[in-house]
Amino acid sequence: MKIFFTQEFIDEVTLISKSNSHNDCELSLIDNIFNKNIDEIKNTGTKRLGGDPNKNPFLRKRIETSNSGKSSGYRLYLWIFYFENNVYLLFIHPKTGRRSGTNLTTEKQKELVKTFKENRDNNTFIKTELSKQNKIVNSDSQEEIF
Repeated sequence: MKIFFTQEFIDEVTLISKSNSHNDCELSLIDNIFNKNIDEIKNTGTKRLGGDPNKNPFLRKRIETSNSGKSSGYRLYLWIFYFENNVYLLFIHPKTGRRSGTNLTTEKQKELVKTFKENRDNNTFIKTELSKQNKIVNSDSQEEIF
C-alpha cells in the first residue's frame, strides 16, 4: 500500500501538532493509517462521502489518539484507490480543542475533491513511508514530513 499526502494535509498536521493537546497527531496517523492495511482503513470508523465504494471511496475516518481514544481524536478525509493500492490523505482536523471542527461542509468536501483532482493531474502528491525510526518521511528524499 502506498500513502500520499497533499501539501494542505502536511500544513494542517504541522499546525495541529504545535498544540500540546495534539502533539500526538503523527503517532495517531502511524497507528491508524500506516500500521493498517487498506481494508482496515476503509472498514473501521469510516463514512463514505462519495466515490465507488468498491473501487475508489472518498471517506471521512475517525482516528483515535494514543492517550484519549476516539472521542477526542481526529477526523481524517481520504481517498482510497483499490486498483492502485493507494491511499490519499487530503485533510485532517481535531475533534476537540482550538483547531477543532465539526464535519466539513459540503463546499469544503467539494474543494477537497477538486484538490485531489488537481494533485493527481499535476502529479504533486507527496509519496510517504515510515522510516526505521518510525517517523513519516518523504519516500523520495527520506526527509521527515513533520
